[in-house]
Amino acid sequence: MRKYSNANPAARCIVCGGKFCPSRIAGLLECEECKFTTADLSIAEEDLRQLYTERYFAGEEYRDYLGDRPVIEKQFRLRMRKLLKFVKCPAEKNMFEIGCAYGFFLSIAKSAFRSVEGIDLSTEATAYASSVLGVKAHSEDFLNYQFGIVPDVLCMWDTVEHLSRPDLYIQKIAETLTPSGLLALTTSDMDSFVARVRGSKWRQIHPPTHLHYFSRDTLKRLLRRYGFVVREICTEGVYRSADTMAYIVLCLKSERPGLYARLRKMGLLNWDLYLNLGDIVFVVAEKG
Repeated sequence: MRKYSNANPAARCIVCGGKFCPSRIAGLLECEECKFTTADLSIAEEDLRQLYTERYFAGEEYRDYLGDRPVIEKQFRLRMRKLLKFVKCPAEKNMFEIGCAYGFFLSIAKSAFRSVEGIDLSTEATAYASSVLGVKAHSEDFLNYQFGIVPDVLCMWDTVEHLSRPDLYIQKIAETLTPSGLLALTTSDMDSFVARVRGSKWRQIHPPTHLHYFSRDTLKRLLRRYGFVVREICTEGVYRSADTMAYIVLCLKSERPGLYARLRKMGLLNWDLYLNLGDIVFVVAEKG
């Protein structure tokens, strides 16, 4: 099993610069001042890349990301409708996505924007996006990426919590976007009712893939730090297939693959639902 080192005890909070102390949740650290929460570990960039191989999308984090494409695209169409409320003349705008995975959102967005492009650590995922969906997707480190087309809109869907240094990403996004450009993102809300009640059992707590846990307040503070004006922050529900939910509960958490296999064989998992637990936030921020 791959080992990760404890976070630097001298490290400061990326939101406010405060000191960290142990969180109420084992394995996490909490800022004494703003309460921003992060995993108590440090991951090298190459180790981070190794987390997001083909196995991540087929058996580790997801049962079958490609197989769930119809449900995932339903989610992305919902986000597109919400995003486009804030984009004037999208056909004249360039959109870039960080964490584009297999390119499902890029494929949907290309009909609305002048150009779409994405980046992801997974070489397998970006290869699929490029060769199968025909969208521009690169397997590179965003912090070292050189833009050919400057984006007017930049999206990070369920991505910021995975980054080793989200503050550096936000800084580069602010430096890159055109004047009055938009940053849209989704992430989990550490201060939500579900998160507070579930504690360490909250479904979003799973380092090393989820490294950082924002609340609405800490997310807004980080965005303001780099000159963004938050125009929208609201909860967002998610579409999930019954198959994926059963796989996570029965195979990954409860180690009951036999029951999962029987339910699947009986055809009882061939449906999906929309669920809003109030612990995912949708944010649109404008470059000041």
